[in-house]
Amino acid sequence: MMKRSRLIFLLGLAGILIGSYFGMQKFVLERSSSAATTLQAIELPDVHKNLRKGKEWLGKVVVVNHWASWCAPCREEIPMLIDYQQQMQAKGVQIVGIAHDSLEATRIFGDEIGITYPSLWVIAGRTELLASHGNRLGALPFTVIFDRNGKLAGTKLGIISAQELNALVNPLL
Repeated sequence: MMKRSRLIFLLGLAGILIGSYFGMQKFVLERSSSAATTLQAIELPDVHKNLRKGKEWLGKVVVVNHWASWCAPCREEIPMLIDYQQQMQAKGVQIVGIAHDSLEATRIFGDEIGITYPSLWVIAGRTELLASHGNRLGALPFTVIFDRNGKLAGTKLGIISAQELNALVNPLL
């Protein structure tokens, strides 16, 4: 009897946690449309320690992917993003990665997997940066889409597929 009560409690708790996660994910996705950030607000160093500014990509549809080398889902989606950049570059799409990691880990992983798009990194202020893009949970991976004017147009918390990315990007082309 005690084991059954404990099992029911644990299943109920798991249900609450799963429901909270998906409820917050929906909140983050809906919240993105009213977030006050712009592409121009991004100013971060790249893996070569050069300061990169979001305004350099104005006029393009920009896909900003927040990731980390220790994040398994992030590592899983990056090869698709590399391919997507190659396929969509001529249409005015720019992928930009923002690593929430150390510079060394960002460089090593980027070299191993062959990241060809700009790879920026952030340590200080990463929670605020994610929140400004509509991600109050601070979870990774997190993808943000900016239109050609640098306005936030959509977000996706969790792994993004090429089909989901197309659905967010194509209307902006």
